[in-house]
Amino acid sequence: MSGRFRAAVVGAALALIAGHIVGHGALAAERGPRLRIGHYSTGSGLIGFVIDRMGTPIKLRFDGTAEILALTAEPAPYESMTLKRDDGVSVLRIYETGRVLVFSDKLSGGSADAYHDQEAEPLVVKNATKEQAETEAESLGRRLGRAGAPALKISLDAPRLSADSAAWSGMADAIAVTGTALAEMLTSPIAREIIAAKLQRVVIRDADQVDVRLAGDTLIVEVEAREAITGRPSSARLKSAIGDLL
Repeated sequence: MSGRFRAAVVGAALALIAGHIVGHGALAAERGPRLRIGHYSTGSGLIGFVIDRMGTPIKLRFDGTAEILALTAEPAPYESMTLKRDDGVSVLRIYETGRVLVFSDKLSGGSADAYHDQEAEPLVVKNATKEQAETEAESLGRRLGRAGAPALKISLDAPRLSADSAAWSGMADAIAVTGTALAEMLTSPIAREIIAAKLQRVVIRDADQVDVRLAGDTLIVEVEAREAITGRPSSARLKSAIGDLL
């Protein structure tokens, strides 16, 4: 596939992600921008999600969760594009024809076609102040304690952020995603026992990179707070990293 043809395929596939082919003239000019965001569902109704391709990266949020995923597009067979999470797992495949295929272990055969069924709002993280982020960290520690990790304390390390910095929204989002990962892991008796035995503290640190590492009994989640969504690991990447570290 030539570079020029591949670029054309990529553009066409992403342009059709909303699942509609818009008419010509005034209708196209009026409706075009809105079609870059939409809600999709599988025919069975088991999976629903919002996809937002207004900017880079492409963003996705599954129904029933507040976590927003940043997706990376890669060329795939049959003139399609695969969209992957930050842990390398494929989430969607979009064909030049406009077909949207969603991948999930909740689906029979692991995948199903998804169809645009309603309008949606842009995917953005909630605004948060420093005080709200710190309160959320304390609250998360209590929730995880009730879930089986009573000694686990959550703290923030962001000395370069001013008290009124908008980047505290990114810190609050990182807290929420870290909480999602740990809460899901604590539903497993084996993981709960390991976490309770080996972890005493979780530090969410504003840094110049995205990383997850262990320092003694402390799990350090490094984020780029000023880079909303792309500046922190997904809950899936966190679960994988924590499992490897422990």
